[in-house]
Amino acid sequence: MDLRAAVTQGEGMNDIEYIERARNLLGKAYYALYNYTLAMEHHARCNAAIEQGLVNDPIFSLDVFSNLANDYLRLGDLEKSVLFYRRALETLEGIGRDSKSSAQKFMEIAQQYKTAGKLLWARDYAMHSLAIYDMRDEQKMVGLTHQRLGKALERQNDLDQAEREYRQAIAIETELHDEVAASICHTSLAELLLKRGKPDEAQKEAKKAQDFARSSQDAQTQGQALIALAQIHHHRQIFAEADKLFQQALEMLDKAEAHEVAATAYFRYANVLEERGEVQASLDAIKKACAHQGSGKHGERE
Repeated sequence: MDLRAAVTQGEGMNDIEYIERARNLLGKAYYALYNYTLAMEHHARCNAAIEQGLVNDPIFSLDVFSNLANDYLRLGDLEKSVLFYRRALETLEGIGRDSKSSAQKFMEIAQQYKTAGKLLWARDYAMHSLAIYDMRDEQKMVGLTHQRLGKALERQNDLDQAEREYRQAIAIETELHDEVAASICHTSLAELLLKRGKPDEAQKEAKKAQDFARSSQDAQTQGQALIALAQIHHHRQIFAEADKLFQQALEMLDKAEAHEVAATAYFRYANVLEERGEVQASLDAIKKACAHQGSGKHGERE
């Protein structure tokens, strides 16, 4: 009864958005009361509004298509049920199944409603977007906690367990489609594998780290991935390529003003140069490392 009154109120306001949202909920109420015919009739009218372009909200459309598919399934009209299940899936593909795409889509819809002056709907979708981003941050922290635990275990020389933690971190961050975090985790695994005397596997992981880093367009992450690749080339005694990668990495870290990470990278490069007997070049790298150490440690990632 309340939802019927809401539809009537929407009609009195001449607000199509309000009318169809109330009508969609009314259809769901009829469905819950096992009145599938009335449910279908209300959802079909919502679908007509969508097809006429009166409501342009993919989240609302997804709900309507799913409801209609359920209605037709209960009514035994399998052909129409399949049709609307497919339309729901097509809409879902357009939204994106990962949480990042969903959050972005909610924010896009919020902006559309804001532009249209429908601030209540805009706020609702913006809050949905924020909630998803908050959830992603929490899930991302789980992955990075595995990565940091791996670092601690690696320093304790428990390499088997460290590798398991890195791989767990990679699985979490890859599923979240977080390019920066995934690159950091692949970089950690690449360095561990090199330490374990597995340069081929290490190079594969370093390249994955580099791919994610490029996709993220984050200079610090790209620099860290390149450092891992450079160390692998040095291990293989491909010194010219190693030096080239070190220089590219250090330029990116300088640009990112990632002072602590850059200092560590310069010290690594200094050690590499010292191993080759290039003493002056090693000293130059140490000077730059010290300069970064004196520039502060703000907002950096390990």
